[in-house]
Order: sequence, then C-alpha cells, then structure tokens
Amino acid sequence: MKTEPIHLAAQLAVNVRDARSLLVTFGVLGVGLVMFAETGLLLGFFLPGDSLLFTAGLLCTDGSERSVHLELGPLLLAAAVGALAGAQCGYAIGRKGGRALLARSRSKRLHEGAQRAEELLKRYGYAKAIVLARFIPVVRP
Repeated sequence: MKTEPIHLAAQLAVNVRDARSLLVTFGVLGVGLVMFAETGLLLGFFLPGDSLLFTAGLLCTDGSERSVHLELGPLLLAAAVGALAGAQCGYAIGRKGGRALLARSRSKRLHEGAQRAEELLKRYGYAKAIVLARFIPVVRP
C-alpha cells in the first residue's frame, strides 16, 4: 500500500530539466512554453530546449508502443510560435528595461560590453547582428 502514494506522487511530479517528463506531462503545449521561456525570459536558461525538441521529434515517429505519441504538425507549430513569441517578448523586455538595468549595474565589464555591442551594431548593422546572434553559437553570449 505504501508504494501506491509514492508512485502516484512520482507520476504527478514534473522535472522541468527532463525532456521526457515535460513531454509526458504537457505534450505539445509544453514544447511551446519551454521554447517561449528559453528564448524570451531570463529564467528559461536552465530548460532543456534542444534535448526537448530532439525527444519530441522522436516521439513523433511511428515505432514501438510508447506512453506518449506526438503529431509532427502541431509540434512544429508550437515550437515555432513559442520561439518567435519568446524572442519578441525578450526584445520587448530588453527594449523597455534594458537601459534601466544597465544603469543600475556597477560592473565595468558589462558597461564595456554594452558599449562595444552598440559600436558593432552601428558599424555592421542590425541585420548581420541578428543573423550572427541567431545562427552562429560562438557569437552568442
């Protein structure tokens, strides 16, 4: 009898750092939410975005009996909408509060980095900066 409540509690608990746990609990909606949080919110950096997408893709394939099966179309839509909405939200947060947070900081290194980033944006333009920051991981901070 003691194993049933523990087993039930283990099923109800969600490990946000485990892709399979997120997919079993939230499904396609979870993929969209994780992509939103990872791309747009400061607190989403610890979420398993890449491994979540890989695992979700595997769960879309026809294979052996699984507890979860996802459809590819809704999964792609949720991932794209979550990532794009998150990017826009992150931009809005940075646009509204970025200068205020930078002004509060006493870090000389942070101020130098912000100044360097502004100079590079003026020199090379925003289009190249967006492409480099989005698709070349070495350039991203």
